[in-house]
Amino acid sequence: MTARRIAIVPHTHWDREWYKSYQDFRLSLVELADTLLPLLERDAGYPHFMLDGQMAVVDDYLEVRPEAESRLRTLAAAGRVSMGPWYILMDEFLASGETIVRNLQMGIERGAAFGGAMHIGYLPDMFGHIAQMPQILAQAGLRHTVVWRGVPSQVTKTAFVWEAPDGSAVRAEYLPVGYGNGAALPDDAKALVRRIADHVNEIGEFLIDDLLLMNGSDHLMPQPCLGRIVAEANDLQDDFAFEVTSLEAYLSGRSIEGLTTVHGELRSGSRANMLMGVTSNRVDVKRQGAVAERELERRAEPLAALFQRPEEYPATPPTTPSVRARWTTWWTPCCTATRRHEPSRRGWPSVP
Repeated sequence: MTARRIAIVPHTHWDREWYKSYQDFRLSLVELADTLLPLLERDAGYPHFMLDGQMAVVDDYLEVRPEAESRLRTLAAAGRVSMGPWYILMDEFLASGETIVRNLQMGIERGAAFGGAMHIGYLPDMFGHIAQMPQILAQAGLRHTVVWRGVPSQVTKTAFVWEAPDGSAVRAEYLPVGYGNGAALPDDAKALVRRIADHVNEIGEFLIDDLLLMNGSDHLMPQPCLGRIVAEANDLQDDFAFEVTSLEAYLSGRSIEGLTTVHGELRSGSRANMLMGVTSNRVDVKRQGAVAERELERRAEPLAALFQRPEEYPATPPTTPSVRARWTTWWTPCCTATRRHEPSRRGWPSVP
């Protein structure tokens, strides 16, 4: 028999603000990145880490550690760190279509400064997904996405084809038990093999072939022993072939043949809590977010297009925040960082 491939993707899932303040969480982020960079630089057995699919994590860190930018660029260019394609992981039903498109556009653009953003539409913890998301991803050249919440019961495997109303489609990798199915792996090879065997038994009916093991969860640090434990586990047995890899490498070449097709919104609570009455944020925060969004989309940008010289857009005098910069200023309130019942404490932008 052929050993089942266990693809381990080290990562973290980062809420910028949740049960702690934005700056409290940023201190933890600095600690994480300060640990991660030397680990990747010294240990070839720890080949890759994913920074949660959002460029805001990178910028939040570099605001505190600007001297680390060249090291991060080097690792990203070498394929050791993946980031983006989003600027921030937003809850899709808290944002307008224009906001979602700009979010992706700016994330891809910012990721280009580090050798390119991840080519996967990573959507790990949104409280449901809009019908047009496959269309947005496809137009950005992204053929794959990764989802957890909202997937309906008709999906019975770890992948499906997700189709938008206009007929655009992407291949969706489905995480039946979430983005932390490989969090806090044991530091003993025998224990690791037992845990994987138990997990395969738990979700075996979903598996098409390989197992994607997401080694991380909310605000978790990297596990420095991972490379050694994986090597020892491979020497111990022949049932599983463990490999530390990236999400892009794992999904590369994956087929859509024989997969179920799902059309439109993903808002089912069949297997994961959707918090339908909350959608990640308080009503007052949602209202203020909508106001900021409308002011940008319907006033600031149209007026800038009419009256600002082309060579000045999106730049403005140093004393005046640019229209473009306002998008990233207000994104904190609409992201998964301010989820459930907590408002953002970073404040709301005054719209020019």
